[in-house]
Amino acid sequence: MKKILITGGGGFIGFHLAKKFLEKNYEVDLIDNFSRSFLDFDLKSLINNKNIKLIKSDLLKLNSKKFSSDYDKIFHLAAIIGVQHVKKNPYKVLTHNIQLLENVIKIAKKQKNLNKFIFFSTSEVYSGTLRYHGLKIPTPENTPLTIDNMNFSRTSYMASKIYGELMCNMSKNLPYIIIRPHNFYGPRMGFSHVIPEIMLKIFNSQNKKIKVESPNHRRTFCYIDDAIEMIFELSKTKKSLYKTFNVGSFGNSINIYQLAKKILKTSGYKINIKKSYTEKGSPSKRRPNMNQLKKIVKFKCKYNLDEGLKKTYSWYLNNIFLNKKKTFI
Repeated sequence: MKKILITGGGGFIGFHLAKKFLEKNYEVDLIDNFSRSFLDFDLKSLINNKNIKLIKSDLLKLNSKKFSSDYDKIFHLAAIIGVQHVKKNPYKVLTHNIQLLENVIKIAKKQKNLNKFIFFSTSEVYSGTLRYHGLKIPTPENTPLTIDNMNFSRTSYMASKIYGELMCNMSKNLPYIIIRPHNFYGPRMGFSHVIPEIMLKIFNSQNKKIKVESPNHRRTFCYIDDAIEMIFELSKTKKSLYKTFNVGSFGNSINIYQLAKKILKTSGYKINIKKSYTEKGSPSKRRPNMNQLKKIVKFKCKYNLDEGLKKTYSWYLNNIFLNKKKTFI
């Protein structure tokens, strides 16, 4: 039986990746220090599977003895993320994210038969290019990258990911692929993202009104099951080796105000949405060019935005809003 390692495995993407690979009869090792996540009901249920192992450990304090040497694939998701975390301690974000990757590459180098090292970067790497040079929309992966304003705290996160991509490129004999996620959403994604933030505002509104920040900013949104399927397929094929891939929706972008109206319709509430323009620093538009992925992976998304929002809201309503359960933040 083949075995994989997922760092940051207690988080949103890691959890759903683990579910997918368990369904495909892989052994799965998850590592997480639970600084942002909880060992909640969903994760406890998942690790009851005999083919999964949870390692509670801090990757910054690397102990290579904790890890197998027969991983088929390693997915590196562990990082300090979330706008509030980045604003609070940008230096820690920069240095820790780089150190985490260095330590996981050390784990990768001791593997006997590793065929894929999948590094999760970010769509934030395009933000400097957008600010200073304009950005082709949809944006292809070969877009030249520009570091954003170095006085912005959130630049630390995008810079750590650009540096991480370079580390993968420069690491000798590392069979890497790089994923640039574009706004994945779905059940158990915490609250440090625009979709659950709006859902929580609506639920707590008491039928009055809510404010939506950056209402004219445009994004595409990809439901997590579709995103995981694309990543799974990329991880299987040799054609993806040593390449960088946007992973996200194939559809058109939507502005945040329109998104809020869709979420409101899904919730069934009758409230007013007020536009607010106080939020600064977020890129004004983002939409991935998916042509490179389509050349390698024959895939069609199963969920449109309305369907994905309905499934996501239902999960939050039943698991968080009504039951007050803890999930990762």
